[in-house]
Parts: sequence; structure tokens; C-alpha cells
Amino acid sequence: MKFCKYFFLAAAMPLGLAAAELPAPATEVQIFRNGTALIRHQVTPGTASSFTVTGNFSPLEGTLWSSSNVKQIRKTLTEISRKEPIPFNDIISTWKNQRVTLRLACGNGKIEKISGTIIDLYKKETHDHWNQIVTLKCSNGNILAIRHNQIAGVESAALKVAERTVKETKQAWEFTLMPKAAGPVTFDYVSKVLNWTPAFKMTLLPEKKFFITGSATVVNSGDELKNVKCTFWAGAPNIENSTLFSPMAIVRQIAPRPGPEPRPLVVRAEAARMYAPAAATAYDGANAGGSFAAPGVVQNMAPFNTAPLSLKKGEALVRTLCSAAGSYENLVRWQIPARQGDNGRHIWVNRNPDGNTNNIWECLRFVNPFKHPIPDASVEICDGASLIAQIKGSWVNPGESATWEVTRCRDVKATFTEQEAPSSIKERGVGIFQRLDRGSGKLPPRRAGILQSADKKAPVKGGVINGVWYRVTDIKGRIQLKNFRKTPVKLLIEMDYFGEFVSATGKPEKKALNHFGSLNPKNQLVWNLTLKPGETRKLEFRYNIIVNR
Repeated sequence: MKFCKYFFLAAAMPLGLAAAELPAPATEVQIFRNGTALIRHQVTPGTASSFTVTGNFSPLEGTLWSSSNVKQIRKTLTEISRKEPIPFNDIISTWKNQRVTLRLACGNGKIEKISGTIIDLYKKETHDHWNQIVTLKCSNGNILAIRHNQIAGVESAALKVAERTVKETKQAWEFTLMPKAAGPVTFDYVSKVLNWTPAFKMTLLPEKKFFITGSATVVNSGDELKNVKCTFWAGAPNIENSTLFSPMAIVRQIAPRPGPEPRPLVVRAEAARMYAPAAATAYDGANAGGSFAAPGVVQNMAPFNTAPLSLKKGEALVRTLCSAAGSYENLVRWQIPARQGDNGRHIWVNRNPDGNTNNIWECLRFVNPFKHPIPDASVEICDGASLIAQIKGSWVNPGESATWEVTRCRDVKATFTEQEAPSSIKERGVGIFQRLDRGSGKLPPRRAGILQSADKKAPVKGGVINGVWYRVTDIKGRIQLKNFRKTPVKLLIEMDYFGEFVSATGKPEKKALNHFGSLNPKNQLVWNLTLKPGETRKLEFRYNIIVNR
């Protein structure tokens, strides 16, 4: 963080008493996944009762805090002077009375060199420096007038470059301390000048072992950080005003954007924002990159402590965070979504009759070997030195088992069929239709073979619920699998369905997903199988469902 030496008169101070500018380096940063960071600075005021600090500070609304020994913070303006070389576009002022060699562009691609002394014989005042005339006195006494736009470069044996004094206005923070305050002053704020992204690399080793390494990519668009304590957070806090800057933010003015053309103009949606009214201010890190979470969005928070961070403005680095070893197992997972809704009506899965058989994946199942979570992040998976996948890994808690899909499985074939069958659970219809109809005070319809309320033991195939006609039926289905590999395959099948379980082969695990507020509760059957090389296996299942008409 660079600071300029200057003094200025503070309005709240007696005349003649100045508040010195003190350095306020960043001492700690906490960087979040949504592109925001909590930045802490520290100042050692000594015996001073007030001081000023300059820097690229851009706090978000309501996020500027200071230590208890600070009475007030005032935002001020001050004028500073600095020296800078006169730019190339003013050759006469820069190399006046110096012997130079001019490199001239001849227009045919060749460069011609000519030597002499720069003199201020004729200098046309113009805002366009390319039309200025540079006068050069040669060794034979001839004076040449050369247009600036012909000069491709200047070589000076003396290597003397004239300097000029430039004045500029800088914004600063003036701190006034409490009476008899002692000790250092700290202040912190949340800003959008730092961003980080985690990534992991999992290398598969022999004997079903793996080695996983986590890294962080950090981008700094704010002031320079030197040996700063750093914490990465795998998540984002709830920052409602992440789109608003504090009035105390030190920002730069944005040049007005050009207005729309006078003639009617049709633009695409993504280009329409180019013609929106220009914002009054913007922070210096406007082009930092990265995406920000929507205001108010909260994500899981998990800290990654790391070594002190040193990073210049505009720099980015990749730092290793953690590494660990573990064991894994290969399995093939097939997730079959529900084919009906809670009203029993059929859903066209993926708009494709074979949509149920296109979701078979080769997976890795492992237990998180770290003492911290594995956050949502990009994961590179290598088998030795060969890349086999680059996926988006899901959140895995410490000690939790995770199943990551690596690539689609083509050497385990599966077919899936379902059809309607006569209902085998008549009691379910009796319990639902008669209970709801009688509870509503309405008499059930007396249709022969449909609803026989006089004989409670008679089968019930349909009835009216809240004025809508439903019927009871069964769905029976079959899954056929074949392993084309020369090795056994561990297979995990997860099938969702709406209705009540009737029967199934293969001893699947039965799970309830949602049994609230629906005539047909949502359930799941889970098969854990091992197919031998070349083995073909058939699985049958049956469930009962209430269908709207």
C-alpha cells in the first residue's frame, strides 16, 4: 500500500496544527467465496491525537468499524504534488537542447535515422500532438521541421529526461482519537477487492487408494498486501447491501458512457445495459472478475487457515491448502427419476422414451479424509498421470461418505419397462375414498363395480375426492441388467416413485422421501448389487398408485 507524504489543515483543528499522514497497512484479510473480503488495517499513532490515512478503501454500506479509541472518522480531500517524466508526445519539452537520434517511419515499412539537436524554433500550440512540428538542428547547420506523427522513437545519448510536477487531489480518512487514547488504532470493513476460488485434484493410486490436494486461486484488485494474515472461507456471509457502497468509500469517478444513437436502435438483451444510465461512482476493482452471490444469500461457512499472504494489486496466485490420502471404491450408479406426479399422472421423462436408461454413471465412492469439509469446487480426477474427468464436486463434511459421478457408463446395459396392472391393494381405496367422502359429509357415488359403500368388504376401484374422480391401480415394472465387462461390477440403483410399495425382487432397501400433503407419497427403492462378468439379471417391482381419472 503506497502512501504520499503531505500535511493539510483540518477544519476541526486549530489553525496551524496539522494532522500527519500515517501508514495503515492491511494486517488481516478474510476472503469469502462470493467475491467479498473483510479487511483489517492497523495504525500506530504514537502521541498524535489525530492523523490521516489514504488508500484504496471501498467499504460496502454499513461495514466500516474502528477500535474503541477512535472518536470519529472524517472523509477529506487533499492536494499532493508528484514528479513524473514528460511523456513522449511532447518531444520538444522533453529533449530540448539535447542531441538525439530520431527514428523516422518512411511509410514503406523501413525506419530512417537522423541525428541532431532539438531546438524550440517552431512549436505550434495544438491539442493534437500528432500535428506538432519538431525542429531538429543538424551538425551541418541545417534545420529540419518534422511532423510528430513521422517519429517512431527517440534515442538520447545523454539519457536525460525532463520531469514535470503534477498536482492531484486525493481522498483521505482523518481519524480523531478519544482523549488520553493509547495504543494502536485498527479499522476494518467489507469490500469487493479480493476473490478466491477453491479447486481439488484427486489422483487414483494402485490398490484403490487416492491422494487428494486442495488449492486456492486468489485475485487481488485492491492495494498491495504484504505478509497479511489470511483466512479463506468456503462460503459467503449474509450481506444484504453487497451492491451498495458506503458514503465513506474512496472511489474513482466513471467517465459518462456515450448515449444511444438518435436513430431507432435494436439491441440484444445482453447489450441493452450498455445504454443504461451511468453510475456515479465505481470501485477501483471493477474489473476484478468473479461472480458475486445475490444479496442476502447465505452459504455454508468453513474456514481454511493458510500462511500469510503477500500479493500486489492486479496479481493472482495459486496456493496449496491441504492434502490427504484415502481409499475409494468404484461403482456404477443408476438414478431413475419418478415417472408420475403426486396425482398419479404420467410425466414424460426427459422428453425421451429411453430417458430412464441414459443416466447410468461410473462413480467413485470415498470418505472425506480431511478434518474440514470439501466445499463445492472444481475437481480434477486423474488415474495416475492420465486425466479421466474434471467435475464439479459437491460439499462433503469431515468423515462423510461421498459419491462423485466421473463419466457415463457404457459397458453396463440396462432396460426399464413399466405398465399398468389390476390393483392388488383394494383396502387402500376403501380407506381413502370412504374416509374422505364420509368426512366431507358427501355420499359416495353408488355405481355398481365402482364404489360399493353398502358392503365395506367389497373392493373399491375408484371414487370422488373433493369433486375429482380418482381410480386405484398398480404399476408393475421390470429392470434388466447386463455386465459386458470382464470384471465384477458393483451396481447402485436408486428408483423414485409415487405410491405405496407392493413387492420387489432383489431385496431393495425401501426409503420414504415425502409422505406429507399428497395422495401418493414419494418413495424410493435402492438396490445394491454385484454383477459377475457377463451376467444378466432381471429385477421386478410393483407399487400401488391413485391416478387422477
